[in-house]
Amino acid sequence: MPRAGGVYSAPPGTKGTPNTPIESAKYNALVDDLVADANAARPLTSGGSGSSTAVGAADNFNAAGADMASAATVNLANTTGTLVNITGTVPITALGTLPAGAERDLVFQGVLTFTHNATSLILPGGANITTAAGDVARMRSLGGGNWRCVGYTRANGTPLAIAASSTIVTPTLTLKQSAAPTPTAEGDIQWDTDDNVLVVGDGAAQQIFVPLPSGAVAGDLLYLSGAKAYTRIPKGTAAQQLRMNAGATAPEWFTPDTSGIAKAWVSFTVSGSTVTVRKSFNVSSVVRNASMDYTINFTNAMADVNYAVAGASKPQAATEAWGVAPFSVASLLVGSVRVITKPAGVSGDAEFVSVVIYD
Repeated sequence: MPRAGGVYSAPPGTKGTPNTPIESAKYNALVDDLVADANAARPLTSGGSGSSTAVGAADNFNAAGADMASAATVNLANTTGTLVNITGTVPITALGTLPAGAERDLVFQGVLTFTHNATSLILPGGANITTAAGDVARMRSLGGGNWRCVGYTRANGTPLAIAASSTIVTPTLTLKQSAAPTPTAEGDIQWDTDDNVLVVGDGAAQQIFVPLPSGAVAGDLLYLSGAKAYTRIPKGTAAQQLRMNAGATAPEWFTPDTSGIAKAWVSFTVSGSTVTVRKSFNVSSVVRNASMDYTINFTNAMADVNYAVAGASKPQAATEAWGVAPFSVASLLVGSVRVITKPAGVSGDAEFVSVVIYD
């Protein structure tokens, strides 16, 4: 007879009655039934696999069970299969007790916190996992209510975060390579063996990353000497300027000729004994020594005392025009120049004085 719930029952009428001959038909029916049962696939509930094939047996041993709601303790001893959907969003901190070696595959149906414990719920990375719908965790019992996650697959295919303290044991990474790579997939990185550059897909085209030239240091300049090549220009010296070379092929440093440029100049007014600088360049102060006698101090000294001085002044009288004579230089020092302004017929300080220095 077919087993009921995995339990074998003999055919009716097969039990013998004392002092009564055994009927061959009933005896033979019992024997035939026992032979048939022995040759049939033994149900899981009777210690069998429920199948006459290895694949069928594996499927039966890994059957999907009923859904289980998330809770602080999800008791996996109560599952009806090894594949279990976990519903709800309540954080999970324990999984119940099963013999060591037992495994369960948990498929999360929503977002919840899967809480790491170094003894009872050991998770990859030693940290809590925030699940997402479709994430799968394979849990293996260590016995005594302790479990280890031996595999975790995110539904979106991304890996679990690596803890900051983790060490990559095998750091070697070999990129895809070709002479003219043209990746377009977002984040696809390839090595251009022709130009020795990284080419990264941005979802539609490519972004090129060019390595720094050898020997580059702080202050150097880089320019593109090709579509995918940087060339280094060592940093220049003080006061140098940048220009295009004679062949208009590359930039270069040069020292400009400043011989025709004023090294200092000042325009100042005099009222009584008070000197007021209107505008200036490379002049730190103007000192009135006496009427029509002034010392102009430079911020940065001249190279020597062989510089040229030019000047003009306007007398206090409104009717007097600007004049250049007499305008005399009383002394030349690298840090200052002393000038005397004394237009003809004027006895007082000038209203305005302008002085220019060339070196």
